[in-house]
Amino acid sequence: MKHPVEKERGRTYVGLPQFAQTGERVLSQLNLEQERGTVTNVPDERTIRYYLAEGLIQSPGEKQGTASVFGYLNLLQLIVVKKLQAEHLPIRKIRELVAEKSEQELETLLGFGGGSTNKKGGESEAKRYLGSLLTPAPGTASSRPSPMMSLKSSAAPVHEDDDQTQTRSWQRVEIEPGLELHIRSDYTPPTTSGRTRSLAERVIHGLRRLRGKEK
Repeated sequence: MKHPVEKERGRTYVGLPQFAQTGERVLSQLNLEQERGTVTNVPDERTIRYYLAEGLIQSPGEKQGTASVFGYLNLLQLIVVKKLQAEHLPIRKIRELVAEKSEQELETLLGFGGGSTNKKGGESEAKRYLGSLLTPAPGTASSRPSPMMSLKSSAAPVHEDDDQTQTRSWQRVEIEPGLELHIRSDYTPPTTSGRTRSLAERVIHGLRRLRGKEK
């Protein structure tokens, strides 16, 4: 069964209203849940103009009279933006993932197309993003300054057994402005992709619960 957006391949949309209507129709079939109150399930013309200004959607290079002619690439960009927003990725990361990507690369992000034959094709981009933060690429640690700062725990000493106590230190890692990880010195990072995905899911769940309390 074809992906809803795949059925639009080769079509063009004259003017922003027609493009917005097509995006609404396709998104209604995907049932993406935008849990954040500031993010709309279906983008209107004003929102699409914002995406264009932010570089999330490429500005159409063709016009028909005074109307811009949007194409399949633009539609893919719109759907990918909404998918990644539903996965709670920040605009900065979404722009990085969408900008200058080919149609095939965007199709892969949506889980179909020639590049999505492996299992990772349908995996949540948010999980891969968090996984990349939790598991730095080899060699990157020595090539840039570490954001870690050694901090002494203010908690009482932790009892290892009846005869021995040990004060553990903590390290703070800034993921992005406003988001930090606090890591205890005896913590062992994930050693398998399965553990990394599981940890990423728990982090996302925690962030969603926090966002829910703020509303």
